[in-house]
Amino acid sequence: MKPIIYFILSSVLLFTACKKPNQEQLDELVPEGKFESKQLKNMLEEYASDTNYMKRYRFGDTLSVFYADRSYKPVWAFYMISDSTAKPVLDRFYESRREGFKPSYYKHDSIISMLDRLHNDRKKELYNELAHLELLISDNMLSLHRDRVVGRTNPKEVFEGAYQLPLKQHDDFDLMTVLDYDRFGSVLQKNPYENDTAYNYLADLLQSYLVRLDNGEEWHSIDTVGIRKLEPGDTTNLMPEIAQKLAQLKVISEKEMIEADSFVYHKSFAKYIRRFQQRYGLYDDAILGRKTFGLLNQSIDDRINEIAANMERLRWFEFPKEEEDTTFVSVNLPAYELSLHYKDSIKRMAVCIGKARPHNYAEKKAKADKEGKYWLKPPDHETPQIYSKIAYMVVNPTWNVPRSIIRREMWWKMRRDSMYLANAGYGVYYKKKEIRSDSINWRRFKPNKLPFEIIQKSGDDNALGRVKFIFPNKFSIYLHDTPQRSKFKWTERAVSHGCVRIEDPVQMGEYLTQAIDTLDSDDFRIHMGLEPLDEERLEEYDPEDTTARIQPLLETRLIRLNKQVPVYFLYRTIWFDDDWNVLYRNDVYQKNRLIIEAMQF
Repeated sequence: MKPIIYFILSSVLLFTACKKPNQEQLDELVPEGKFESKQLKNMLEEYASDTNYMKRYRFGDTLSVFYADRSYKPVWAFYMISDSTAKPVLDRFYESRREGFKPSYYKHDSIISMLDRLHNDRKKELYNELAHLELLISDNMLSLHRDRVVGRTNPKEVFEGAYQLPLKQHDDFDLMTVLDYDRFGSVLQKNPYENDTAYNYLADLLQSYLVRLDNGEEWHSIDTVGIRKLEPGDTTNLMPEIAQKLAQLKVISEKEMIEADSFVYHKSFAKYIRRFQQRYGLYDDAILGRKTFGLLNQSIDDRINEIAANMERLRWFEFPKEEEDTTFVSVNLPAYELSLHYKDSIKRMAVCIGKARPHNYAEKKAKADKEGKYWLKPPDHETPQIYSKIAYMVVNPTWNVPRSIIRREMWWKMRRDSMYLANAGYGVYYKKKEIRSDSINWRRFKPNKLPFEIIQKSGDDNALGRVKFIFPNKFSIYLHDTPQRSKFKWTERAVSHGCVRIEDPVQMGEYLTQAIDTLDSDDFRIHMGLEPLDEERLEEYDPEDTTARIQPLLETRLIRLNKQVPVYFLYRTIWFDDDWNVLYRNDVYQKNRLIIEAMQF
């Protein structure tokens, strides 16, 4: 009895599997009144076997193998000719917006246009069109599946190699599971980042802006032509527009918005401008200048793109699993902030980072490369995104001046004043031997062919201050102290040649002693010429005691860590504080734009 039941059940399943969905609609597309599946399979085989043709698809090679393995049976074509069964596919491409993508990435409108042609033309190219449609949907299903898990772009390509952060590993990711009409919805329903709170908060933030966009909300640009700046007390008719934009940006309430005067920027309204400036990391002087107006004039599309770029960053990056519970150091470049991550707390300090590239960097670089004139190449001091491990610190460091700085900034001073280097504390070395800089006729040498090393000696005026912190990386970047303390009072601190100056190097050094067996935090303070903090030790401390085990250091000293400490240079223009309030910062290096442009391939 059981074998008979099994045979009947198998026959029913086979019949169901062989029957094409939407048979009547398929027949209606054929002038002769009968749709031939074999013709579609033959056309699909012709396309999928054509190597040149399949190059137009992102996953062309993969799809060629996939369709050959299933004898060129289509996945989507039979479903797409009916509105009811095409809708889930089209909806899922459209809903990619919620993950920071655009439906155009996945040919949403092109697919709709193809369907319109199929229904309206009923032309002889039916099987040709359906085969093309089939491959187009499969390719974009694979793209969407991969993009939402792995990321749509490769950061090392986007940033031309200036990216050295760990990438997420996806050992269990199965690309092909999405190529099934009955399963694709459940596959794409799964949240690959359900445990990433920051990612999900960004997704919620994005959704809130998409709702506003879909409801027709517009952010009008404020016309600032002829206005250099506005200060409290100035006469202007722009305040109602400014107040409306502040309300749209959720900086002020509608009740606060009506406080704006139509003719004067009243001092009473200045507190709201300060609130906006503080939220975006600007100097909160309540003066509406170029940078404040620039952020106020963001469109809603600009904000959506900014969120999308930061979501893409989180799809790339992952803290190494073996370091999840360890102490580490992080720097958020757009925030100009370094964080010391203890096991139970975080301490933060200001940093200065590398200068942004000049606005016409790409054109100048292209011209210099084309003409082979290295000296025309514009400077690139942007601090890259790095992951490494701090290996050692150097107290009283010397500074080997990079040749780019000698060539661009010091060369003319050396030529004009033979004592410039000596007076500024620089030594000149030829084959490791120091020579007097004023004995050199600098006019005899070209700036790009100097046979000398120029080293700034340790001391109070040294560009690296009293201590530097070294971690291996291909960019020769490190963290260091600086004698230029005034820069830390600035709100925008992209002022260095690429290395990162830190506001409190002593605290940084104390933090790193957790990873040093032979020193504690007070030992480091004494090395730096400071008193210990421990009260008992302070009572016995004598900086003049030459017999003490720990002495103030006057010479250059390298101190190795017994256990290297991870350090991350991140780039986040939107993130969340400890209470999950959203924070924004200016895109100092214009990296968001690069990501969005790369995502549109």
